[in-house]
Amino acid sequence: MRGLAIAGVMALHFLHFEAPSNLVERLTMKIAGYGLFGVDLFFVLSGFLITGILYDAKGGDGYFRNFYMRRTLRIFPLYYGVLLSLLVLLPAGAAAAFDPQLLELRNYQGWLWGYLTNVYVGQQGDFAIPYVSHFWSLSVEEHFYLFWPLLVGYLPRRGAMVACVALSLLALGLRVSLALDGHVLYQQVLTPCRLDTLCIGAFFALAARGPLGLSGLGVRARRLLPAAVAALVLLSVARKVTPHWDPFVLQLRDSVLALFFVLVIVTSADAGGIAAFKQAFRWRWLGLLGKYSYGLYVFHGIIAYAFERKQVVPLLESSLGSHTLATMVQAAAGVALSLLIAVASYELFEVRFLMLKRLFRQGKTRQSFATGSKFARADLAASSQRAHLPGRGVP
Repeated sequence: MRGLAIAGVMALHFLHFEAPSNLVERLTMKIAGYGLFGVDLFFVLSGFLITGILYDAKGGDGYFRNFYMRRTLRIFPLYYGVLLSLLVLLPAGAAAAFDPQLLELRNYQGWLWGYLTNVYVGQQGDFAIPYVSHFWSLSVEEHFYLFWPLLVGYLPRRGAMVACVALSLLALGLRVSLALDGHVLYQQVLTPCRLDTLCIGAFFALAARGPLGLSGLGVRARRLLPAAVAALVLLSVARKVTPHWDPFVLQLRDSVLALFFVLVIVTSADAGGIAAFKQAFRWRWLGLLGKYSYGLYVFHGIIAYAFERKQVVPLLESSLGSHTLATMVQAAAGVALSLLIAVASYELFEVRFLMLKRLFRQGKTRQSFATGSKFARADLAASSQRAHLPGRGVP
């Protein structure tokens, strides 16, 4: 699912047409535009996976230390390594020669080093930081990692589930209020406004560890999926026929979309889930993108910005004679280059830090999901086996 999320985000940034001039371009841009939802899927996945990790380790030795250290080893080396390279190690002359905006990036250091990119772009009402504005979502994730262990650690399971519902409603209310006031970007990038996507995933992770277990929850998820799809369709239609309600309808649709994503996650993870979902998410190319999704997210945005600054599409168009083909070639080159750098970064750099995570193992004091049935115990065995797979980090 991480592979699907990053594929959507890369399509959004590489398959962009300023003024679509034919049916193929209009259709491509329309489909690629849905890649924006890849960020929502990342958030839902984070809420689901991180909450499960925290709940399973709750009450164990080093609960806070182990979680924070493991997240630090997964997230910080690449994030701060990129910032160090762009802001400190890259000579000013070389940066200015390549693109003056790359040198201008140094003016935003305080926001970048402190994981406050989302706050800055929200204040500006524009993705105004050259090359790394897409780091706004990493800021949201980091804020979530900072405070969520406290909530899971100190609240009982049901209390944490109630908190998830309350925070989700708060996020929805904040987004509607900001949208009505015209603060469009604030409601998209500020951490409190995105808590519903994270908390909806977290709610289902906690529910899977209750009496129902993952299998019981999976049955209910399959029943709810058609209703979620119907709600998304109705809300999309409502945007067209009742434009005066758009601020509320659009924000509600985003919350329902997060619910749809987590229902797909649960349905796919459950041993008795929908076979088509389970098979689709076993595609090897999705697994490859998923394993390197963090690096792909970090690097693809920088590459896409550089391509735009260097006018790669017009250069290709002059050679190929087709704007559509030039954009497709740019997209293919961008994805390939992003994957090449992400793989090299992971295998040669990030993995050195990931090996240190063994020093901070989160001992489990409770069994994952519920153990009241043979299905739950099978889920536990499967989840334990999956825990040793590579690429567990979520962007």
